[in-house]
Amino acid sequence: MFNSLKLFERNIEESSQLLALFEYTNQHLPSMNFSDLLRAHFVYSVSAFDKLIHDLITIGMVEIFLGKRPATPKYLSEGISLEIHNKIFEATIPPKEYYFESDVKKKLSFMSFIDPNKVADGLSLIWQEPHKWRHIASRMEGELQIVKTTLKTISARRNQIVHEADIDMVTGRKYPIEKTETKDVANFILNCGRSIYENVNIQRPTMVSS
Repeated sequence: MFNSLKLFERNIEESSQLLALFEYTNQHLPSMNFSDLLRAHFVYSVSAFDKLIHDLITIGMVEIFLGKRPATPKYLSEGISLEIHNKIFEATIPPKEYYFESDVKKKLSFMSFIDPNKVADGLSLIWQEPHKWRHIASRMEGELQIVKTTLKTISARRNQIVHEADIDMVTGRKYPIEKTETKDVANFILNCGRSIYENVNIQRPTMVSS
């Protein structure tokens, strides 16, 4: 899981380089509008968070499969096809977990983990804690409702940019976006992602055979 965290942090850092490009273009080409660089930074930051959650869930489910993490009720309720079951049962090379992980990734590929409710539901596959966002907000040193509302707002704005070109239907123009806004979003996303990683990663007691 640590590698997934490092990748997440690198993705946030690399997306932040768009801010430097935005400043440069604004300085040297003041007659042109480069606000889409800010929108790209916004979207890439959120995408980095979405990928982190996908990675943590996938790794956690494989750990459960291998007996390295306790199973959760949601994990146990998941089904696999007879085709995958047979591949796992017969596998030697590649190992059984290869087919299990491939199946998990295929199922998760249709899901998005940005909205706080969907994040909590996805994490239930590997983390049994009933009050997930309370623990996440606590590690962020923030208030529960503020953290959840902020992420919901970020999710809505991301969808507005991606699916509606950030266009105001009344004016026909793009909604305004500021550099400080995108920086704040990236910092929040980074803090939230780290908190989720820390909470999920500590839920890995060594499994003891009875």
